[in-house]
Amino acid sequence: MNLSDTETVEKTLEDPDVHEHWKKEYRTQENERFFELAFEKIVQELQLVDNMKVLDAGCGTCAHSIRLARRGVSVLATDFSSSVLEMALKNLRKNGVEEKVELQREDLLSLSFKDGSIDRIVCWGVLMHIPDIATAIAELSRVLNNGGILVLSEGNRFSLDSRIMRILRKVLRRETAIFKNTLAGNEFWEKSPTGDLMTRQSDIQWIVKEFQTHGIRLKKHLPGQFTEMYTRIHWRPLNRVIHWFNRFWFDKIKSPSMSFGNILIFEKSSE
Repeated sequence: MNLSDTETVEKTLEDPDVHEHWKKEYRTQENERFFELAFEKIVQELQLVDNMKVLDAGCGTCAHSIRLARRGVSVLATDFSSSVLEMALKNLRKNGVEEKVELQREDLLSLSFKDGSIDRIVCWGVLMHIPDIATAIAELSRVLNNGGILVLSEGNRFSLDSRIMRILRKVLRRETAIFKNTLAGNEFWEKSPTGDLMTRQSDIQWIVKEFQTHGIRLKKHLPGQFTEMYTRIHWRPLNRVIHWFNRFWFDKIKSPSMSFGNILIFEKSSE
């Protein structure tokens, strides 16, 4: 892993335009219905007691912190970028939950928290943009308390969505990203007006094994969204069907193996 890769990605992620783009792509009304369904389940799985605070690691503009806060959860939301945290504060105030969410600047590759000082962590769609994923996993593992729970959401390289898109890119020859096949998954490096950004479709079993080396075991494995085709299809009737199917798969089928989104619920051994 080249340190310049981390610096390149961080520079891009500091740009507010990146987060505005993600907001338009993923914070749609139809998509919110899925996230509300998913976070009802996640709050249950967190098993919060005695006013525990949840660490939202890599909070971005705090969309997920807000979902937690609306359910009465106290949140410590962290991100490496001061400009993104400014956007997060505005978002918290807009939604009236700023008293439930504490913002703090933190680097996921070098967290300031003491060993075993965090009881609950949510890290949603964050590791997929971190080149040095092994260090990030080690840091999350280090700060998690014995018996603590960590909820992770990542894209699955072996999903039906990923397989179909790889075939289409080859057939149509429309691959614009630089592709890297790594132990952690398939990395796609894309150039944009704001800079270079890496997105990883993860080898989920590699992630599970990496956490195991730090004494953290997989407790439950859930599907996230079955597909993100709605970001590539702009015909509204079909998009509605896609969103409905994503909710149906999460709520009824409950199988993560073919699903693009994977939700991993880990627990740190209390031994």
